[in-house]
Amino acid sequence: MKVSIIGCGNLGGSFTEGILKSGGLKPSEITVSDVDEKKIEKIGKLGVKTTTDNRRAVRESEVIFLAVKPDTVDDVLDGLEISEDKLLISLAAGVSTDFLRERTDARIIRVMPNICAGLTEMASAYATTESSTEEDEEFLENLLNQMGCAVKVDENLMDAVTGLSGSGPAYVLLVVKALKEAGEDLGISEGDSLKLAAQTVKGTGEWVLNSDETIDELIDRVCSPKGTTIEGVKVLKDEKIEESLKRAVRSAAERSQELSK
Repeated sequence: MKVSIIGCGNLGGSFTEGILKSGGLKPSEITVSDVDEKKIEKIGKLGVKTTTDNRRAVRESEVIFLAVKPDTVDDVLDGLEISEDKLLISLAAGVSTDFLRERTDARIIRVMPNICAGLTEMASAYATTESSTEEDEEFLENLLNQMGCAVKVDENLMDAVTGLSGSGPAYVLLVVKALKEAGEDLGISEGDSLKLAAQTVKGTGEWVLNSDETIDELIDRVCSPKGTTIEGVKVLKDEKIEESLKRAVRSAAERSQELSK
């Protein structure tokens, strides 16, 4: 499979690293294109082919991942002719498949990844179109699941996905930061506090994903009556932390909808 990735910024670079780290594709199967020669030089050290010519990247590929900023999609596609025998997979937030369909003859699938792609711990969602095939979906789903997890959704849920898992790493980082700083305030060293906070979040996520119990049941398992944890949880509930997180997701989703085209 010959694949090109158009764009080598934070998203394109992370996505490329994730594909390679997961073993989803070989370096020789990937061409990365970007106008920034410094970015191209850096990503080229991973063994992928590189170019500053988007047309060349498209011409030599069966599948094109569009990993550019949403406000540049129109200009990027304007300079390309992607035929119907190629698959265009857009990673651009807020860019609808209708918008893409007006600008290309390619088969189209839309993906909402997140920044954890490079660690193969990405949470992603994808929406197929009438033009995409079962083979297209199978290829993409396998690739995304190797890089973390993937769920299929209707396109009208993409703004919600953006608010939840697309923006989610920032919310979780705030939690890690608060836990770390609390540990420091109580006398734990900065380095040890960071390790404990980050591993606690990582381990808890794995626990949820590998358990048949509900989240409330898992919370009850940690919160012994009259124990230490229940006291901390009471504070969080009094501060309405759950509602704050829900509002954050809704706000990000609404902003995604405002920016959509």
